[in-house]
Amino acid sequence: MKFGLISLDFKRFSLEYCFKMARRYGLDGVELWGGRPHGYFTDMTRERIQEIDALKKKYKLEIPMYTPNVLNGPYNLCSLEERTIHETIEFFQRSIDIAYELECPRMLVVADHPGYEASKALVCRRFIEHMQYLCDYGAPKGVSLVIEPLTPMESPVITTADDCVDAIKRIGRDNVEAMMDVAPPTVANEPFSVYFDKLKDRMNYIHICNNDGMTDAHKRLDEGIIPIKDMFTVFANWKYNGYVTCELYSENYRDPELYLANTMRMVYEIRNELGI
Repeated sequence: MKFGLISLDFKRFSLEYCFKMARRYGLDGVELWGGRPHGYFTDMTRERIQEIDALKKKYKLEIPMYTPNVLNGPYNLCSLEERTIHETIEFFQRSIDIAYELECPRMLVVADHPGYEASKALVCRRFIEHMQYLCDYGAPKGVSLVIEPLTPMESPVITTADDCVDAIKRIGRDNVEAMMDVAPPTVANEPFSVYFDKLKDRMNYIHICNNDGMTDAHKRLDEGIIPIKDMFTVFANWKYNGYVTCELYSENYRDPELYLANTMRMVYEIRNELGI
């Protein structure tokens, strides 16, 4: 396993501060959040790309995934409005270009809420079509699109491992994968193991946090209903060897280094005990 942080948790600090913290706490990479001040798509000029490349070299870290800032935003792959879709496709094409320019192998996508008046069957069909188009755009650039399931409170379209399996099958492209954020299966009373069992080599990325079992809360590891040591035991028993990134946005960005220190203390203890 490799470990990283998502720069979203450090949105009140510079991107270099994120890299500095990742190096200080022994992480392997920084998942680049595509929002300001870190990686907003219109800010990603050649000069900005070069600045980020320099940070990667300076701190000896990688960027395992580029995560566009899309949830609850103006760009939505599940929209049925033609103007929105046109702008969304352009946005994700540029985001794929950014991942390619950063030598980043993955870009995160979500099936955002389509609105209560939309037909789920139609929304799913359109999402599949848009993903096929974007996968075809990303394939020559070596960029895989990674579907992150959401909680039902966020969107009803893709919320479970079965939803991910169905989407991957219908998209039918080699460069589409899914990931597990541990909050959605916790809320859905879904075992973590089904993600490993059903997605197999199509899952190489995990977001970790703790959760209250009722909301989409991404809480610090020592506060919630998930037994964290046992969660890592499950990961190890399924021989998971991908990326694990901590995402703790529910701590309100107040003191991200404090919560990163809390996370990594627990992770180090667990890794040493389990030998992972």
